Amino acid sequence: MKIVEGIAKVLAFRTLPTTVLVVLVYGALFGAILYGDQLPDVPKNENGLDLAQAYADLHHIAVRPHPFISHANDIVHAYILERMRNVTAGVDYAEVHQDLVSNASWASSSLSSATYSEATNILVKIQGFDPEYATSGGVLFSAHYDSVSTASGATDDGMGVATLMQLVEYLTKNRPKRTAVFNINNGEEDGLCGAFTFLKHPWSNITDTFLNLEGAAAGGRPLLFRGTSTPVLRSFHVPHPHGNVLSSDAFARGVIRSGTDYTVYTGAGMDGLDLAFYRGRSKYHTKFDAIPHTVGQEKSLWSMMESAKVSSLALLANDRTHGNGTPPVYFDLFGAWLVLLSLDTLLVTNIVLLIVGPVLLIVLVVADAVIMHGRSQPQNGHVRGRDSNLMQQFWKWLVELSWLRGAWTWAKFWVALFVTLGLQALLIFATLKLNPYIAYSQPGLVLVSSFTLTYLTLVFVVTPRATHLPERQKHVVFLQTYVLTWLLLLWATTAVGAGIGGVYFITAWSAAVLLACTIGCIENMFGAQGSYETHRVRRVHYGALPHRDDREEHAAAAEEAAEEAEATEATPLIQAQSPAARTKEESGAIGWWILQLVLAVSVPVTLVGHIAVLLIGAMAQTLTDGSRVVTVYAAISLLVFMLVLPVVPFTFKVHSVVAFVFIVVFVLSTVSNLFTFPFSQEEPVKVYFQQTVALGNISSPYTEITQATTSLMGPEDYLRDLIIPELPSATGQPISCSDAVLGAACSWNSTLLPSPGAYHGVAAAHPDDWLKGGVTRLGENSARVVVSATNTRGCRLVFDNQRITRHWVHGSEGGMLPQFGAAKGVTSLTLFSRTWDRTFTVDVEWEGDAALAGRVACEWAEYESASVGVATTGRIPALEEVITFLPRWAVVSKAAVGLVEAWASFAI
Repeated sequence: MKIVEGIAKVLAFRTLPTTVLVVLVYGALFGAILYGDQLPDVPKNENGLDLAQAYADLHHIAVRPHPFISHANDIVHAYILERMRNVTAGVDYAEVHQDLVSNASWASSSLSSATYSEATNILVKIQGFDPEYATSGGVLFSAHYDSVSTASGATDDGMGVATLMQLVEYLTKNRPKRTAVFNINNGEEDGLCGAFTFLKHPWSNITDTFLNLEGAAAGGRPLLFRGTSTPVLRSFHVPHPHGNVLSSDAFARGVIRSGTDYTVYTGAGMDGLDLAFYRGRSKYHTKFDAIPHTVGQEKSLWSMMESAKVSSLALLANDRTHGNGTPPVYFDLFGAWLVLLSLDTLLVTNIVLLIVGPVLLIVLVVADAVIMHGRSQPQNGHVRGRDSNLMQQFWKWLVELSWLRGAWTWAKFWVALFVTLGLQALLIFATLKLNPYIAYSQPGLVLVSSFTLTYLTLVFVVTPRATHLPERQKHVVFLQTYVLTWLLLLWATTAVGAGIGGVYFITAWSAAVLLACTIGCIENMFGAQGSYETHRVRRVHYGALPHRDDREEHAAAAEEAAEEAEATEATPLIQAQSPAARTKEESGAIGWWILQLVLAVSVPVTLVGHIAVLLIGAMAQTLTDGSRVVTVYAAISLLVFMLVLPVVPFTFKVHSVVAFVFIVVFVLSTVSNLFTFPFSQEEPVKVYFQQTVALGNISSPYTEITQATTSLMGPEDYLRDLIIPELPSATGQPISCSDAVLGAACSWNSTLLPSPGAYHGVAAAHPDDWLKGGVTRLGENSARVVVSATNTRGCRLVFDNQRITRHWVHGSEGGMLPQFGAAKGVTSLTLFSRTWDRTFTVDVEWEGDAALAGRVACEWAEYESASVGVATTGRIPALEEVITFLPRWAVVSKAAVGLVEAWASFAI
């Protein structure tokens, strides 16, 4: 018996056991989530893959920046082509094709722009052994080998290309069931050109499913960004899965604006997956997207290779990974399991919980109240005095049914929610005013500050002076928590109906709270009978508190009841307590509170914790990419709120030392967040560079540059006050800043003029050597534009006063891709050629007024003063100045297709 009593003292619902268990549960869950988020080690058995060879390939691909309009791009192209020909040599079911024929035009209706591009893709086809899939039902594997002009592209997308090269090598030795087509494409960075032009190639008709490999950051664990359907998601049961449907929802609703080739393939009617790196966004499209700065390096590359191989084998062999299906809901747990269900399943589950949950709880609560009311009646069954009045007796029953000891008992939970959200909003407001970019480099401290504030607010509002017994107080808060989760579930169900699957955690949270409430009701009815020895204080019944450390709460409740109740001659001065009751009070009852805590806390904290880790890694450093700052902080605050709220039913039994520690942590972290400089050498702020050169009217010979402007984009205060003043060419110049997608665009007249480089050893320094052309009228609503430029293969046409309804590039197949047209016309047309110094001849038509005005422009993206291949790259001294004088906490990136754009106007 003493052993049982000893166990009861240790595990009873008391302050010390509750505090220890809460700390252990949160510590274990956070530790497991963070551990699962680490890159796995490379196994000794690589199962047919060759990491050393892939890493060597990556070094050749990412040796220098190689955008589409650079000569370095041709060198990378040649290397990949030779490697693929060597790998497939002698394999009769493998074929390599260098696509120098396909061309395509397409439009982006959201941007009112169109693009024409000529393919330079490297294609590989491995014919499957099943003849049924010789001409259809194949699988497409895609990655792009071009980089941006300011990065060597180790993760964007060198690792993706190196992974595809390994898959080609593996499949040539292990012939698949279905046909595999590899599109190692070019020009992705400048408008997804390689994916669009692939749609014109005959091999695109073979495939109905795809796997796209991308990079949007600097390594780490690759994330399954998007997936089209439940069948194709079945292929992603990989050894270390990492994915969440929230990223897919964010892309679909424009929260994440950057695009990948995934958009092209799905637009063409294919199902597929988008696997990409997302950690270290501050290094994305900068010089730090290089092998030495890649998070994890070989581990990161292996992680993509392993996931791509397992997923590709499932797509090529398992028929259940193909076919139509409902949109998927998916998320990983601890980097070990992928949970996958359909959106329809989630919707049905939500509806069932919305109906069954309240009915079940109402039945249990009423039964609990009736049983507790029965226990509180005199044992002889005789009701004296005013208790004999039937109406009064009924009123007492209602009081017992609701456990109502005052309105504040039920109101304080909801008041706590509003106070917490209000203080979170105040914290966000202060951060936005004093240090809006701190989450860029210190997202963990932002989370800690928000977490501690949320806990302290909820504790100080909900906990003080409970008028119920401990189990009753816990049960009341659980019921109110369930009401909240039921309301959230109602909202989540409408969201699921609209196609949003990222609210799955609300379903699990509501179900967990429902089970915890059920356990509490059953415990009250059947498990706690011995623990609630009743006695009277001035005609008010209370259950005897089962633990010694709860006597103060009991005394407070009795004192409050004594003040409210009127004493009569029947009121006993002292209620005797039986020895049995005293024994229980000393020893305590174990109860089921442990199961309730583990269930109600573990489920939501696990799911929301994974989302929080993903959010910090993906969103924090998009603050300088055009994301709304308030969105990032609001998302962190809401996630933190949902991390803390599950423990509220137990906080009045958590030791006050926890609150004291949180007060100290909150003060220190908040002060640090508000006053620490937000950028560092490890997490530099990105500034976006572009230089524009105006040459005059294209119809008239121009002998000099009319205007040259250098622009930097980024956070305006840091640009204007700390970066631009350090640039010698900007000294004494008027700086003009305006709002832009990437923050603010600050410009000044440039005294450092660019040179597009040399062509066959002849300098092209004269403006007339850069850009030539003309515009002639063909009819009342048609014209021909001719443009050529030195040492580039990218130009564009911009129309100021008309929307072009039709265009035809001479030498092209003509027409727009049928899935990607623009019904209302476009105001700009970008032109990419596979050859250098191409003369573009474009016929355009428009509706309305016969006048046509605009400008022609061409782009340059090479700035290194070094010989690359057969040509010497152009120099951009304005960019070199920025690179030289940038502070250590800043890094440069490109703002447009070209680092330099030269343009000339026209009007007809």
